Amino acid sequence: MMQDTIRTYFNESIQIQVAAADTLAQAVEQAASLLVQSLLSGRRIFSCGDGNSAFIAHHFTDLLLHGSRLERPPFPAITLGANSTHPNQEECLSRQISALGSAGDLLVTFVCQQHSERVHQAMEAALSREMTIVTVVGEEAPEITGLLGPSDVEVRIPSSNPARIVEQQLFFSQLLVDLIERQIFEGE
Repeated sequence: MMQDTIRTYFNESIQIQVAAADTLAQAVEQAASLLVQSLLSGRRIFSCGDGNSAFIAHHFTDLLLHGSRLERPPFPAITLGANSTHPNQEECLSRQISALGSAGDLLVTFVCQQHSERVHQAMEAALSREMTIVTVVGEEAPEITGLLGPSDVEVRIPSSNPARIVEQQLFFSQLLVDLIERQIFEGE
C-alpha cells in the first residue's frame, strides 16, 4: 500500500512536469530575458515567497549570488525577509521594497497558496516603484496574478497542490539561473 502512495506521488510530479514543459516554455524564456536585461542594465533582483515558497526565494537569491553552473561574479540579488518585530507583519516585505527598490529593478515572487497578503503588498509596492515583476504561482492565485501588467511575466504551474507547486518552483528557480548564466556568459 505504501508503494502505491509513493508511485502516486512520483506520477503526479511527473505529469505536472510534462504539462509545464508543454505550456510554460515561452513564459520561462520571457522571465529569463527580463532577468538578463535587468542584470545587464545594472539593476537589482529582489525575491520573496509565501509559506513553503519562502525558502525557494532564498535558494533563488543564493544561486544568483553564488552561481549555478559557472564560477562567476555575484549578481545583485536580495531576498526580502519576512521576519519582523513590527506588529504589522503583513507590511514587512512591502516596506523593504519601498525602502530599497528602484525603477527598473525586478521582483521575483514565489507563491504556493491561493492568496498571500505579504507578497500581494510587496507586488503593490514594486508596482509603485516602477519595478517589473516575475511571479511563479500555481493555478489558483487570482489576487497575485491580477496585479501583473503587460511587461510582467507569470509562470503558472499547472497544479493547485502546494507541495507540487513548491517542487516546480525549485525546478524553475534553478532553470532560470541556468538560463541567465548561459545568456550572459555563453551568449546562448
